[in-house]
Order: sequence, then C-alpha cells, then structure tokens
Amino acid sequence: MTDDELIAAMRAGDKTAGNRLALRYHNELNSYYRKRVPLEEADELTQVTLLETVARIERFRGESSFRHYVFAVARNVLAERSRQLGRRVVTESAPTSEPPDSQTPPSERMARAEYLQRLTEAVAQLEDHYQSVMRLHMKGASNREIADQLDLRYNTVRSRLSRAFAAVRERLAPWVDEILRARMPTEVEDPS
Repeated sequence: MTDDELIAAMRAGDKTAGNRLALRYHNELNSYYRKRVPLEEADELTQVTLLETVARIERFRGESSFRHYVFAVARNVLAERSRQLGRRVVTESAPTSEPPDSQTPPSERMARAEYLQRLTEAVAQLEDHYQSVMRLHMKGASNREIADQLDLRYNTVRSRLSRAFAAVRERLAPWVDEILRARMPTEVEDPS
C-alpha cells in the first residue's frame, strides 16, 4: 500500500495501517538522527517524530508527500532539541564561568555577565532560521557540523551566520557605544 492509502485507512479507523506507516519510516528516521545526534538520543527522537506524525495523522494536510512531511517534522524536532541544548548550556555554564579564586574585579565580572545576557537576548530576537545556526555556532559547532545537523547546505549556513552576526552586532551597537562613552575621560588633560 502507498502512504496515501495507509493514511486513508488510518482515517477510516484501521489501527494496523498506522503501525505499518510507522514501521515504514522508523529505520529511515533513525538513520537520519544517528547522523546528527548521539546514538542514545536517536531512538528517542525517532519516537518523538513518529508520535508527531503518525500518531497525530489529523495534522497532515496532504499538501506535500507524507515523506516530506515526516522529515520536515524531524528537522523541527532537531531544531527544538538544539534550542533546548542552547538554553541549557547558557544556564549551566554561567555560574562556573569564573574560577572561585579568580582575581577578576567584580566590575569586570558584572560587565561580562551583562554582555552575555545582552548577547543571549540579541540572539533570541533573531528569526528562527538564523537563531538555530547561531546557537550551534556559539556552542562551538563548525559550519559543516551545523549544515549536517540542520540538514542545510554549507553555503546556506555561512550566509545565515553572516546575517545573524550582522543583526546581533546591530542590536548590540548602541549598548557598546554607551559603554565606550562611559569609559572615555570627560576632560582632556593639558600636557604642558
């Protein structure tokens, strides 16, 4: 049976049709995830994707092939995982960013914390497709790794990163200018 026939059978109440549809995509989805995430997570993400697609077949509108729909959902699941990891990394690493016996002055630590907060806010304001590549880049992923993980072309990643950096710089520029003005001496000393 084709995907469309199985979907029609599911909508008519045939519960075995859903199982056959899930089995049809299980191995391919699992392979897709194994290329992009640690092996122990691939099975879980495969199940999440099958639940979002096969178990909720009423969401499928038939505007594209079911296969295209399944992998579009898979990309969204992967992007959501990346967003969650990005949030977790920022919140977990912030307290340990300074060694306890650091000689860094408190004012500099506060400035760093404020910069990190403003940077995080600037990235959060980006459109989703820029945000996903920027978060992975900030976690240290190479452009090639980002392309593989988000199933994008390498040049697309480069372009999106370039635009994301430009947007973040633009958002942070007023704050940086304010900092620089505050640090400039108010009076120029006479050298004579």
